[in-house]
Amino acid sequence: MGWNRNDVDVVVIDQDEQVIHTRIWLKTERKEVFCSFIYAHNKYTHRRSLWRNLCKHKVFIRNRPWSIMGDFNISLFMDESTAGSSNVDIAMRDFRDCVEEIEVADVQSSGLHFTWNQKPKGDHGILKKLDRIMANSEFLDHFTGVHAIFKPYRVSDHSPSVLCIPTLCGTKPKPFKFFNVLTSNEKFLDVVKADWEQYISGFYMYRVVKKLKCLKKPLRKLLYEKGNIHANVNRLRTDLDSIQTYLDADPFNMSLREREAECIIEFNQAVLMEERFLKQKAKVQWLKEGDSNSAYFHKAVKSRVSRSRIDVVSNSEGVIFENNMVPNAFVAHYETFLGQAGDPIIFNSTNLFKVCISDQEALNMVRDISNQDIKEAIFSIGDDKSPGPDGYTAAFFKEAWNVIANDVTHAVREFFRNGTILKEINHTIIALLPKVKSPSRVNDYRPISCCNVLFKCISKIIANRIKHCLKTIVSPNQSAFIPGRSITDNILLTQELMHNYHLDRGTPRCAFKVDIQKAYDTVDWDFLRMILILHGFGFHEKMIS
Repeated sequence: MGWNRNDVDVVVIDQDEQVIHTRIWLKTERKEVFCSFIYAHNKYTHRRSLWRNLCKHKVFIRNRPWSIMGDFNISLFMDESTAGSSNVDIAMRDFRDCVEEIEVADVQSSGLHFTWNQKPKGDHGILKKLDRIMANSEFLDHFTGVHAIFKPYRVSDHSPSVLCIPTLCGTKPKPFKFFNVLTSNEKFLDVVKADWEQYISGFYMYRVVKKLKCLKKPLRKLLYEKGNIHANVNRLRTDLDSIQTYLDADPFNMSLREREAECIIEFNQAVLMEERFLKQKAKVQWLKEGDSNSAYFHKAVKSRVSRSRIDVVSNSEGVIFENNMVPNAFVAHYETFLGQAGDPIIFNSTNLFKVCISDQEALNMVRDISNQDIKEAIFSIGDDKSPGPDGYTAAFFKEAWNVIANDVTHAVREFFRNGTILKEINHTIIALLPKVKSPSRVNDYRPISCCNVLFKCISKIIANRIKHCLKTIVSPNQSAFIPGRSITDNILLTQELMHNYHLDRGTPRCAFKVDIQKAYDTVDWDFLRMILILHGFGFHEKMIS
């Protein structure tokens, strides 16, 4: 081990033949971090003492920032000679149990994937990932922007691993986001009503957008009036502990009992509000509210924040982009992937489609939009779905429906009447979601669009009218996206077809695995505007336009 005394102070806490535990003081940041350097034994039975040591050290650091780096001697990519062996399975299980116990995860990394190599001897060279850098949630929370780089190993058998901790990480102003806990505030409807009833001239869509914009400041103020949600829980918990301590010394004091009852009600309300607040941020859909899940939500929020940051990424050519240069890598990638104009060829679509919808079904799709259609579409949107650029969730529209219903319904019906949409409603946020646990390349992320609630409402109304006819015109071979069909049907069918493909007997056969790479996201708009093709299905011209 070595370090620069001008930057850090290092104290060795404990060590054995497989790990060195240290406490590091970062002088510039004036922060403390614990780091464990590992060089694990070759035999899995000897590594068990290492896993016990790490579990013991976790108790010692008491949930303070902790990172682990080095050669764990555990490879998730085993060669054919060791794959499936019982010893390998036991070693992997021991390692995973330890990781779950000490609650660490891989730090976002870039560079080489395989960090250990056995020098090639003919065709017998081996590449594995043995080295890794892991950290707990406290470490990722304290050091925003931390990432790891695995460099080329050159003449060594291990890749040098570098843990980069930015000393200065700029913060950007956060845009408005409606938190659903505001709907439980007794002043919520009064605040909405006071600003919504102001007169604004213009089209209905413009009025709604303008009123939503004017509401942001009062809603922010309403949220801040309650103070810090987490601080309120801690304060009420302390007050409740104090009251119950005094009550224990004076059990017949009626004023203390009354105060305890009031404090319990306030504390339960504060805990429930904190839980709802964290649940919305954590995006945990499968876990219901109740039984004080706030600790779990806290960890989920920290994990999401860590995974959402992209501080280092490499493009398709392997060039590494860090910090402020990361957006350039994604912009260049999607300009190539999505920004190239096509040249659609107009072809004769006569008798191309054998199955068409009836005239009655086509006319039914373009029937007038009712207020009930609009309400059902909005109320079918999940409360915790990510908001669009305006920051509002569906929960706001549901809870304030009695106040805003008239303007919202007129705005949506205005779109179906005129066929045009306001650009503020049509705007979306392009968000990047990781496709793998440790993304390092631009291709490891998939883009999704976060739309405004009014846009979702319009899309749902259109989708609800189309979906009833899709089953009659879409081929039975398409087993997904159609009500009543399951994508697993084709998976099971493929398994049956591929069974015994490896055998030499029988007729010659061949199978192709094709990566279409979301072709429906890259279809040229001019191609979609070729309405003659859509007319082949029998869709009504008014609906297409």
